[in-house]
Amino acid sequence: MSVYSPPWIQKPLDEWSIVGMNHYTINGERRLFVAMTKDGRCIQEEGRDDMYLWNRLLHQVWAIGT
Repeated sequence: MSVYSPPWIQKPLDEWSIVGMNHYTINGERRLFVAMTKDGRCIQEEGRDDMYLWNRLLHQVWAIGT
C-alpha cells in the first residue's frame, strides 16, 4: 500500500510557496489553477487536474534552473 504524497511537497516543488491554488469545473471536467513563487520568480499552470499539470510545473522549475 502506498501513501499519497501531494506533488507540491516533493522535490523540487517543495522549495516553492503556493500563492494560489483553485479547483473549478468546466463541462464536468475538474480543472486546477496553481501559482507558486520562489526568490522573486513565479511559475503557474492551469488545466486538467492530473499529473501532467504538475509535470508542466516541474519543467518550468527546471527551465529556470533552480
